[in-house]
Amino acid sequence: MQTQNSNTAHSLYALYETLPNETQQQFLQELLQKQSDKVETLALYLACQEAKDENEFLTEDEAKAFIDSLPK
Repeated sequence: MQTQNSNTAHSLYALYETLPNETQQQFLQELLQKQSDKVETLALYLACQEAKDENEFLTEDEAKAFIDSLPK
């Protein structure tokens, strides 16, 4: 099932790449308007995964500063 999902995702992206630039921009705008929470969550997850894979962790002070900067 994972391979099928991967193939489907790749095919959809290949289709996206064939669209004219204006259509790509309109698609991205609508995607962000309607799915911004999912896009932001995925972006954060991927950034964290990359940092973990590269063993780049925040220091305790950096982690505290980051947590303190979050909206309450």
